[in-house]
Amino acid sequence: MRIQDLSDRTAVEKALAEFDDRGGIAFRKRYGFGPSTQYYVCHTDRLYDAKAIAGVAYGHQHPATGALANDQFDGGEAATNKVLRALGFTVLDSHAQTVEQERAWRFAVWANLVERRDDNGLLTADAVRDVGAYGNFRGIWSDLSRTKKVHPSGVTMGLKHTGQHYPDDLSETGVLYHYPVTKARGRDLAEVNATKAAAELRLPVFVIGEVGELRKVQLAWVEGWEDESSLFLVEFGEKAPERIIDRDRSDDEPFSLEGNRSRKRASSVTVRPDQARFKLEVFRRYGPRCPLSGIAVPQMIEAAHLRGDADGGSSDARNGLPMNAALHRAFDAHLFAIHPDTLAVEVRPEGPTLDELGIIHPRLDLPRPPHRDALAWRYKEWLNRTGRSV
Repeated sequence: MRIQDLSDRTAVEKALAEFDDRGGIAFRKRYGFGPSTQYYVCHTDRLYDAKAIAGVAYGHQHPATGALANDQFDGGEAATNKVLRALGFTVLDSHAQTVEQERAWRFAVWANLVERRDDNGLLTADAVRDVGAYGNFRGIWSDLSRTKKVHPSGVTMGLKHTGQHYPDDLSETGVLYHYPVTKARGRDLAEVNATKAAAELRLPVFVIGEVGELRKVQLAWVEGWEDESSLFLVEFGEKAPERIIDRDRSDDEPFSLEGNRSRKRASSVTVRPDQARFKLEVFRRYGPRCPLSGIAVPQMIEAAHLRGDADGGSSDARNGLPMNAALHRAFDAHLFAIHPDTLAVEVRPEGPTLDELGIIHPRLDLPRPPHRDALAWRYKEWLNRTGRSV
């Protein structure tokens, strides 16, 4: 009994169909194979464990003998892969040696996941793990043993987001993903570095959400990060971002006050695709601390527009300020404003007062304040709303 005696393409196709019918775990368990760690048959955009498929296909061609057991033949390029390729099948090596090979592998994994989704666009947890899109119980999966060939820190493959701890950071267009914080600080740092590597190398990642026992998987890109707030910006889509937000570049380009890119769904719920990016860039420019209240707890800080998104304001960081959530609400309610020249906070004569608002720093004291045009627009709007004149 030799794997080289597998010569019937139809037998392989029967094994592929059986894999689809049973699912990867049941298929491997029935025939005594472990999950593939390197080689996969790619057929009609679906991925299959190469050695297991070959062993079972042998049994379909030679029913008197039956399937070959895992220890009865060799896998890899010299044996199994050579036979499968001779029959016209594509065999992929998941152990990439270059960034380009790793990118191709990830897109092959994505094509496989798309093909295996059910009518609701969901996948079983096994289907996600079978191809290494995710592989542990932590939030970040980098598969270091495989991806360290591409980058010394490894490269993040999957990001699990349940929506339970930070539900507001997940949207239709992406997610603000929080750095891991566990007792294993060294491992946390390694996972952060692996995720930064995915951004630097322009490699896609898979964002995985739980829907009961099933999984929703989206192709995404790590577009940037901010260490003080411990946030990654992860955007969904097929194309890599044009640039990575790894430092503040807000003064590098001409300022634009206008630039509303909101859109509306049929349900009339406004979707702001740039909001997460705006928040990260505001944090990059000013830091995740409120300059008016002194609060520096990132989870309590929001990015406030000066000229609001609904008023056609741009997502330029110079059109924003970090504020604690309560002051942000007060700012949007026009309870106070910031003078564009003195940078002093002004309140309405009838109140509330600075103390009542919780403003302990009544003047913006920032190395780089917001753009004057943005402050001036907001100040004029405040005067109009409060019935005052310049």
